[in-house]
Amino acid sequence: MPPSQPKDNQPRAKWAKRFGLPRPAAPPSRWPWSRRADPMVRDAQYAPRLRASLSEYLNWYFSDKAFLHSIDWMGIPTRKLVTDMWVYQEIIAETRPDLIIEIGSFYGGSTLFLAQMQQLAGGGEVLSIDVSHAHFRAEHPAIRTLTADCSDPAAVARARAMGQGRRVMVVHDGDHHAAAVARDLRLYAPLVSPGMYLIVEDGVVDLFDARHSKFGRAYPEGGPLKAVREVLDAMRDDFEPDPRRERFILTSNPRGYWRRRGELPRPRLQD
Repeated sequence: MPPSQPKDNQPRAKWAKRFGLPRPAAPPSRWPWSRRADPMVRDAQYAPRLRASLSEYLNWYFSDKAFLHSIDWMGIPTRKLVTDMWVYQEIIAETRPDLIIEIGSFYGGSTLFLAQMQQLAGGGEVLSIDVSHAHFRAEHPAIRTLTADCSDPAAVARARAMGQGRRVMVVHDGDHHAAAVARDLRLYAPLVSPGMYLIVEDGVVDLFDARHSKFGRAYPEGGPLKAVREVLDAMRDDFEPDPRRERFILTSNPRGYWRRRGELPRPRLQD
């Protein structure tokens, strides 16, 4: 067996050829399953649900509140796509953050998930910043909480101080209005360490036509994806999008996985 090679986080040629990567988007005809006229699934019990389009599935996933609120991590609600959570653990395992700054936590299911992934990867902390932790239920030795508006200069200063000299990753799941996201990205992008990730969640809200989806009407002035295109696309000297993180196709974070350019700092010392 040849020695394993380190991952370089670059799209492989076969992905680029098959899925149109790293181009931002591919026309529907490029997707291998979109050319089939007759149904692939014929089983009477499963055919109705599996014949839905990806867009119909995504719209249902986030619009059906009863379903969305049923998604738990270790018994704590976390309103995420499971494909994105898998990607998060990949990023944590590859980059080994010393500190993950999570902006917006609510019940804390995702905070607990991040803390446990940190623990499995060898250690590190999670800083949960939210305007309220009244409903926060996550408990873990690696979790730190900061109850404040994330745009408050004191909150930014606290996060910066905690990340000083450490490998810092940022996950934005705060106010999803485009103006608020753009403001937060300008404040927190500089805190991300070279080689580490800035993840902007829920840009999926910008994908849907408001005429057909109540989900698409949630942010009439634009949401996270609009802010990403306004702010991070202008930071291409410092950040680069990582299309490999969207290879599962289903994601709530379109164009939301950004890696800061540069080499990773030295890994943390292990006990």
